[in-house]
Amino acid sequence: MPMIKIIRIALISMCCALLMMPFQVFAHTHHQESPIPKAKPNVQTGEKNTLQKLIDATEPGGTLLLEGRTYRGTVIISKPITIKGSKDTKIASLDSAITISNTNNVVIEDLMIQAENIAIIGEKVDSLQLKNIQVEQRKAGIQLTNSSGITLKNVDITGEEGHFSTKGHAIAIYKSKGVQAADCDIWRVMDGFYLEQVDNITLKTNSIKEGRYAVHLMYSDNVEVTTNKLESNMTGLMIMVANNVSIYENQITKNNTLNSLGVYLYDDEDVDFHENLLSENTVAMSIENTQKMEVSNNEFSTNGTAIQAKKSETLQLVDNQFFGNILTMRTDQKGVQLHHNFYDDYAGKDYDGDGIGDTKYIATNSFGQWMVRKPVYQYFIETPSVVILNLMDTEVTDGDTAIQIDESPIVMKKNTSRDISINVWQLGCSLVVLIAILFARRKLR
Repeated sequence: MPMIKIIRIALISMCCALLMMPFQVFAHTHHQESPIPKAKPNVQTGEKNTLQKLIDATEPGGTLLLEGRTYRGTVIISKPITIKGSKDTKIASLDSAITISNTNNVVIEDLMIQAENIAIIGEKVDSLQLKNIQVEQRKAGIQLTNSSGITLKNVDITGEEGHFSTKGHAIAIYKSKGVQAADCDIWRVMDGFYLEQVDNITLKTNSIKEGRYAVHLMYSDNVEVTTNKLESNMTGLMIMVANNVSIYENQITKNNTLNSLGVYLYDDEDVDFHENLLSENTVAMSIENTQKMEVSNNEFSTNGTAIQAKKSETLQLVDNQFFGNILTMRTDQKGVQLHHNFYDDYAGKDYDGDGIGDTKYIATNSFGQWMVRKPVYQYFIETPSVVILNLMDTEVTDGDTAIQIDESPIVMKKNTSRDISINVWQLGCSLVVLIAILFARRKLR
């Protein structure tokens, strides 16, 4: 074969090889990328927008039903919508979990929320319902501002262990109108409810314990607090600069650390406080600069001081019961009116048998004032020297208007039928046991 022909064939082969190289590289590259990479377990990046996409895809006014799993990340709601979880539906976020703004008619229910910042933030929301919500609080629970028509039902918020000073509020509401909260269970937070500049509030059948203030309310009007259990907080109710306040049928107990108060009212007007139980508090009620207030049909039992009042000239205490308190009352202001209350330490007589004492009851005395300043003095109660001191107070206080006196104390406490029934029951049980013992002994013989 001539040399020129051989060289020509070699050149043609080299050109064909060069032309095939890009196709081989492409085929190799395509082969390397074709397998789908495996997803890493529990990676938030791939899941964080899932719930937001579901919300965005729901028509305004529609209902979004969530699966029983964990949705991760932060979501924003800016349209009318109902979001309903199911068993084990949870939203977890490294920031705030849910932000609701500039909308109306939002319903969120049946969810668990775990957020490192605030669980739910709402601003400029008209008609918001939060129902059957459980929050594991880190920084704060629920924060609402400039909103109206707020309903909280079965909202349970639990803070982490530690002193309340390191925590945020469970439910904080500012500059809003129309708040109803019922059956909420709040534990280990700064304040259970913090309400500022809110009009038309109803707090009913909530349980709040182990925080700073169970209810902290300021600059608000038209308030109703009823049938709540406020236990083992620094202060149960802290209500300041409020008008038209009704507080009834609550249990305010065991707020008994240093300087603890069951109820503190400051600069309030038109307050009705009735049928509450205040027990085992350092001070059951502290009332300051409050006008047009009536305290009626309450039970004050085993408190350090039952009531202390200052600059509250129109305060009336009527038909209350005082049991086992170290001091019934202390006050620095004229005008506090005591009428028709029962006092377990009243030593007067009822000569005509009408249930009203014929001698007055003195609600303050020198020893009681000393004992408040020096609690250790309580160990000297009923010693002969203290009894003589109290008798001397009785003799010299007729002209002292600073001493608080009930001119018509009740001699027999109310609900005596209940006590009698309990005693009859106990007596009956004792008789049955006694008869059984006698019968057994007779059989043994």
